[in-house]
Amino acid sequence: MGKIRIPIFSEVQIQELEHGYRHGKNHTLRQRCHLVLLKQQGHSSKHITTLKGYPKHQTTINNWVTQYEKLGIVGLKNKHGQGRKSILNPVIHRQRVEEIVKSERQRLDYAKSLIEKELDVKMNKKTLTRFLKTLSVVIQE
Repeated sequence: MGKIRIPIFSEVQIQELEHGYRHGKNHTLRQRCHLVLLKQQGHSSKHITTLKGYPKHQTTINNWVTQYEKLGIVGLKNKHGQGRKSILNPVIHRQRVEEIVKSERQRLDYAKSLIEKELDVKMNKKTLTRFLKTLSVVIQE
């Protein structure tokens, strides 16, 4: 069994991690703050990998600890541009999607197929409903 890496943090850093763990904007930030806190408390990376919902590789856990040591809480956040890109862009597709949906209010499945053909995209009906909800938020503001 290897040596357990126990990072040493100041009281301010520990409070920052606890605040991120309890009040972070998204799940991944809260999870990463928690695993860094677990490492600081003396838990092994191997033990943390056994916890449900946490990374399954010890190197991933150690990388997040290193990121926190180098960059602070910012190092635990997702970088801009990570994740799946949007199928529909509100700036580009807004007007045309609204026109099609208004013409086919009662048949959203048919409106979806028209949008797919016209914009040359493939999407789920839920994707279209989420997009329409974001448009309604933008319209109300």
